[in-house]
Amino acid sequence: MDLEFSVTRIDAAHYAGEGGEMPPIGPRLRAARKAKGLTLDALVRLTGVDKSFLSRMERDLTSASVATLVKVCAALDIKPGTLFDPPKANLVRASDAARVNFGGVGVEEKLLSQGLKGEVMILNSTIHPHGHGGEELYTLDTTLTFVTVLEGRLEFIIEDAHYFLEVGDSMTVSSRIPHNWRNPDDTPTRVIWVTNPHP
Repeated sequence: MDLEFSVTRIDAAHYAGEGGEMPPIGPRLRAARKAKGLTLDALVRLTGVDKSFLSRMERDLTSASVATLVKVCAALDIKPGTLFDPPKANLVRASDAARVNFGGVGVEEKLLSQGLKGEVMILNSTIHPHGHGGEELYTLDTTLTFVTVLEGRLEFIIEDAHYFLEVGDSMTVSSRIPHNWRNPDDTPTRVIWVTNPHP
């Protein structure tokens, strides 16, 4: 057994779960293959591994030896360790969501997308009766704004057009078009806002 294989086996053992069994990795292998634009047949040609075995690997129906796994990862140009990394996710408990203020009147907002790298910003907003986004139409230096109504009603203004969104209704608009919003009623409105801070 050569040194490289021995080191790889030790590293793989580090990622093994309780009982020494490998965690499910099939979906990540399949995603990596598709990201490279490879078919199973193409992967067979690159690795020499049987097609039916590769298919079972991608469905977590069989466990590959470390040598086979290293060979497949090399063909996919990924490091074996990345298959065992924990999912990249950020949990925000309701009690931990940060309160923010983006200038609206009569609005309470919480930031739900903490920990992401700026790809998206998600806000949970409670708009009190007749609360609004300001006295004038405004634009944002982002690509789009999305809103969906969870409770109450929202009036969404895009230039001269007025849309009244009920519970379950959603609106997507270019953030660079002058727009605004308000709660037209005497009861609170709750909405989820989604925007991408980087154009």
